[in-house]
Amino acid sequence: MNDLIRAWEHIETWLREHQCTSALSKLHPPASQEAIRSLQDAISYPLHPHLVQWLGIHGGAPMYDAPIWPGGYVPYDVEALKGGPEYMEEMLDEFNEQRDEDPETWILDPWADPLWLPIAGTHTGESLLIDHRPGDTYGNIIEIDYEDNEVTAVRWKSLGEMIRLMAESLESGSPMPCSPQYSLVPQLDEGPPSYLNWRLEKIQD
Repeated sequence: MNDLIRAWEHIETWLREHQCTSALSKLHPPASQEAIRSLQDAISYPLHPHLVQWLGIHGGAPMYDAPIWPGGYVPYDVEALKGGPEYMEEMLDEFNEQRDEDPETWILDPWADPLWLPIAGTHTGESLLIDHRPGDTYGNIIEIDYEDNEVTAVRWKSLGEMIRLMAESLESGSPMPCSPQYSLVPQLDEGPPSYLNWRLEKIQD
């Protein structure tokens, strides 16, 4: 059993022990091998193995209906994932158009790349992506937040690391790192129904 699967089992155990199953209950069952093959056929590059492992646990969730990941992110289902490359193409065209309008003062990093695949989103429009570019960035989890000064920022080295840190944070009650300046602190709202919140907290110097 790999670390990602083991870590997610710890997360589900914690959520059930704390009667915090509202979002958990809305996750889809494991994606079938046929569905995963169909997804791979729709993507022009090999899917990162952590994404394949995740889909073997839960095949996503109804859009914006199960904020199960830190930051209120809902993991996309297979059909939504298939639209990722087209969405990236549209976002890259938008970026290039805006940069071309004022190239002398443009300072923002690109908010799209043909090898970035969106894997989760929030109801306020933020996205998590997996970087499929070869090299040191391969597998990185990138956040796109149009309201943030960074717009794009690497949050975790991989999906496996994100889920592992989530499990460790829930079990220990300690903050979950998400940037050099901020961490996410798990908070249980006992409701009813009970649900999990992640409070953004500045890391003290």
